[in-house]
Amino acid sequence: MDEASAHAEPSPIRRQRAVEVFRNRFGTLFNDEVISPSGTEGRYLRWQWSGGGVVIVPVGPEGFAFVPTYRYSIGGVSLEFPRGGCEADEDPAVAAARELREETGFDCAPSALRPLGVIHADTGLIESGVHVFAAEVGSTGSAGARPVAEPEAMESVAEPVWASRTEVVKWLQSGSVTCGVTLAALALAIADGSGTGSGPPM
Repeated sequence: MDEASAHAEPSPIRRQRAVEVFRNRFGTLFNDEVISPSGTEGRYLRWQWSGGGVVIVPVGPEGFAFVPTYRYSIGGVSLEFPRGGCEADEDPAVAAARELREETGFDCAPSALRPLGVIHADTGLIESGVHVFAAEVGSTGSAGARPVAEPEAMESVAEPVWASRTEVVKWLQSGSVTCGVTLAALALAIADGSGTGSGPPM
């Protein structure tokens, strides 16, 4: 048993009945009937994505590339790594390469993506896991000018912003990056040793 798992485990909250309350093409919301370890009956919300999620950490000589993304739910712009969902029966690496291209214009073959692990965006609500990949890209692409991003109709993104590890630390200290998925993916990337380029001062 490793150090991370050497701890007492709490008793599970058990699902008595799955209760679907909403569904669309993206996923399903449940308001399950559950029973707590004490025997108390209650309800628990659970969101299940239709397909698995992916998040891509673009890395290169300049460090990490973040995408300024307008998020309707918070009413503002969020600095994030490109992310999205898998289509039906789509391999996560293929989905990751597609999302990277759509949101940044960067091209990276699925076979060239480096898997970093799986994260859960919100363990209190979202059931589905998110596959994390690192993508080695250049600030201008591999063949000159980088293609223009082509996000989905309901997405609003700006040009990627490069930041060195030093600059990223400053962003974290100032609260400039608040997306939980991005923060978790960044932690895996740093543990992996990605984004070691010094980059220019910003």
